[in-house]
Amino acid sequence: MLFQVKAILLQNIKKVEYIETHYMKDLVLLSNREVSLQYWRNFTELCLDGLGSVEVSQNIENGSRLTTVKLTVHTRSEIFADSYRLCWRVTTVEGKQYLIGINEQPYPVTTVNDNFPEKPTERSGKTVTVLWRTCLELLEIKE
Repeated sequence: MLFQVKAILLQNIKKVEYIETHYMKDLVLLSNREVSLQYWRNFTELCLDGLGSVEVSQNIENGSRLTTVKLTVHTRSEIFADSYRLCWRVTTVEGKQYLIGINEQPYPVTTVNDNFPEKPTERSGKTVTVLWRTCLELLEIKE
């Protein structure tokens, strides 16, 4: 049995960074919706083409609450996500930061699509989509 609980949309993501999950081993979950990174980490920034968005939805499946976090951004940068497990840090225009993924399963799934439009007025480049299904919620980063 499947019930949708709620859905939120974080628009206006101004900064997106990624890091391999094995570098996240010492993070501290403060709750199922907050995390502390404890020390500096070398995230790689993705050069965005416009603003990104994050969509969060929650469903009840077989008596368990599952959260689906979907990040969508456009970039002209090269990104090689095929053979790596990645965590993603996003920053909103208000300055709040969120973490998508941790160093444990289930890991976020990253898909990169190349866009070659037929019209010069349409957006070209790459569309990066990150999908994370977890029993946690979208993790706000607290210092």
